[in-house]
Amino acid sequence: MATQRFGLCDSCVHQQLVRSGRGSTFSMCRIGLRDPDWPKYPRMPVLRCPRYEARPPQAAPER
Repeated sequence: MATQRFGLCDSCVHQQLVRSGRGSTFSMCRIGLRDPDWPKYPRMPVLRCPRYEARPPQAAPER
């Protein structure tokens, strides 16, 4: 299976990968869970983001 490419989100602490019942994978921004003005599922690929925070090198996105 090919690795998903979600742009800047792939290395952000706020990313959570969500798998649908049909096997698709979506990149959810957890900021959107607490801020109604922020998109939970931004358009991909994200190239710039004012709320980007780099994930530590060893950490993987939550699933």
